[in-house]
Amino acid sequence: MDSLIEDRHGNPDVLAAARGLGLHPIVTRVLAHRAAAVGVEPDWLLDFSLHSLDPPQGLPDIDRAAERVARAILDGEVIALATDADSDGVNAHAVLTRGLAEHLGHPRDRIQHYIGLKLSEGYGLSDRVCERILAARPPPALVITADIGSSDGPRIERLAAAGIDVVVTDHHGIPASGGPAAALAFVNPQRAGADYPDPLIAGVMVAWLLLWAVRRRLIDGGHRPATIPSLGALFGWVATGTVADVVSLARSRNNRIVVRAGIRSIESSGYPCWRALRGYLGDPAKPLSSRDLAFGIGPRLNAAGRLHDAMAGVRFLLAEDEATARQGAALLDETNGARRAIEKRLTEEAMGLARPRIAAGASALSIRLAEGHAGVHGIVASRLMQAFARPVACFSPHPETPDLLTGSCRSIDGVPMLEVLQGIDGALPGLLLKYGGHAGAAGLTLEAARFAELEAALEREAARRLQGALLQPRIAVDADAEAGELTLDLVRALEEIGPYGREFPDAVLRAAFSVRRTREVGNAGGHWRLTLDHGGRPVDGIWFNAGPVCPVTTGETAVLVFTPEANWWQGQPRLQARILAREN
Repeated sequence: MDSLIEDRHGNPDVLAAARGLGLHPIVTRVLAHRAAAVGVEPDWLLDFSLHSLDPPQGLPDIDRAAERVARAILDGEVIALATDADSDGVNAHAVLTRGLAEHLGHPRDRIQHYIGLKLSEGYGLSDRVCERILAARPPPALVITADIGSSDGPRIERLAAAGIDVVVTDHHGIPASGGPAAALAFVNPQRAGADYPDPLIAGVMVAWLLLWAVRRRLIDGGHRPATIPSLGALFGWVATGTVADVVSLARSRNNRIVVRAGIRSIESSGYPCWRALRGYLGDPAKPLSSRDLAFGIGPRLNAAGRLHDAMAGVRFLLAEDEATARQGAALLDETNGARRAIEKRLTEEAMGLARPRIAAGASALSIRLAEGHAGVHGIVASRLMQAFARPVACFSPHPETPDLLTGSCRSIDGVPMLEVLQGIDGALPGLLLKYGGHAGAAGLTLEAARFAELEAALEREAARRLQGALLQPRIAVDADAEAGELTLDLVRALEEIGPYGREFPDAVLRAAFSVRRTREVGNAGGHWRLTLDHGGRPVDGIWFNAGPVCPVTTGETAVLVFTPEANWWQGQPRLQARILAREN
């Protein structure tokens, strides 16, 4: 489906405020557009001071949670960590482990680790994970969750009945039936009545805030000196989990601050895991950005949980020496390669199923893959959502219970997926056996025999909310680049207003180029490397997924829509246009 190219129209008052910051004119427009889109002042987006982080006070149950964790540390109790299998959960697991052991003085051998095997144990704090915790010897006195727990009330009741306290830290939406009543503390900024000002932080950030509160309690109680290591050393993991979970990098100043600080921490870090990953992120002289976290580090950590065991990612992040870290990085990279192959096959199949439904006018897509893979159907749903600009639910049979389907949903603005599922659950009780998530992404389980009911319900809900909106991928242009404006200095200036990600997208420019050369690249083909001329200056071009025939020909002048970037090679940057579309 072709993209609709349109100009961004900013707020004149916001643009005037941005001009007062003394930035490059193009950078000024980009910043003003991002600020206006989320209703904040431009300078608010540029506040990266750690002093501007919102402290944990105001998070529901934070004092009770901090008191219980501090008591477990002082008494030397066994603490079990239970987290999600995605990058947010894996990084939260590393943050909690390193925070407890290296910053707060809890013995490593008094920490237990639990992450569900996605293909056999399911998502979250599942029954099987709960059984493993109950069977542990020695038994834990306390379970701390991260990025899970809000929808796991029945399992938390089992743990509580066995005398195990549970502190839930999570950021997902809360079921209409309520949160886990049996939890000793339920720390989630999404809870009704929460005084914490930012409900958009990732699960790993909630876990980090718990450590902040525990550290303060231990210091104030005289149990630890004020000189114990700062938790800022953990920002690399907080940043990676935040970016990978695709939370807002515009409406949440906390997210912007920790991602910026985390990137600096990774670049300067002495931790073996970050050094081992550097070789997979391109030229070693290249400055890191949020894109490296989103497309380089995050997918490799996610792949372990999607295909096998997410604890492989945790072990890598906790590696104590270079050899172990290098071995772990190689394993994650190999697993990610296998994930890509499965994803490619299933995406092609899903695209084939989706196109007739798009032609028939569907407002939402429910795709059932008979030979699907529960570990990648979330990525497949994302690919379809991006291609067709519609909410998508992608399903595959449960690996051990084929009469059940597990699904992942991805959604667009205007169709908050968790609210949609809550509405379906209210209208059709019993259809959804399990569900959870947030506005942009969710997971669910249902009986295979009732798939058609779910498909119809999702279509009705999406059509009602969209009300005839134009469902077409869109590319919004920030500015036209005139002769002389495309430089590496512009690229560096654009990076200074980042990080880029959800709700703070890359700058998109438009310019007329003379095409000097085209060359197909990539093993699978369909990608094109271009030699371009803009106002007498050479510019490299890269056009991914442009198809078997290049959309431009040598010798012509073409108006292209693109993102300017630096392409690093052998320690040197070259100006490059990452092309998104042709306008003329």
